[in-house]
Amino acid sequence: MKDLIIKNVADIEGNQIDRGNKNVFTIKPVVAGDDADKCAASFIEVPPGCFAFGYHYHDQNEEIFYVVSGIGNLRTYQGDKPVKAGDMLCFPANEKGAHVLSNSSEKETLVFIDFAAKTSKAEIVTLPDANKWMIMGSDVPLTIVDIPAK
Repeated sequence: MKDLIIKNVADIEGNQIDRGNKNVFTIKPVVAGDDADKCAASFIEVPPGCFAFGYHYHDQNEEIFYVVSGIGNLRTYQGDKPVKAGDMLCFPANEKGAHVLSNSSEKETLVFIDFAAKTSKAEIVTLPDANKWMIMGSDVPLTIVDIPAK
């Protein structure tokens, strides 16, 4: 981190993402871009009935979510798990860390903080449902490719 960072989520402008098929969420970056070399943190807001990011896992970086408010359903490699405000969700950097978080409320927005490590090395994020790999890193341009057939 280059300097002390103090931000209030109410002052952060959100970036709404709509990838269709209920993959709708808003990202409010707290630590992003050039703020830090080794970590990132964002508030994620998910409307009722929607989900954020899609089912995936990382090969290099561990990830942690903290549920601030609302209720949700966490899809994992072990099956679905209910989550609620106050829950900390920790994902290892391998297939056992596969996850997607959806809002299971009919009325309340699900809000969670996404804490992530950043690497300068290329990282592969596997998207099993889409049969794709996303290759990314601070020194690597974002690339999405099909997973080769076996």
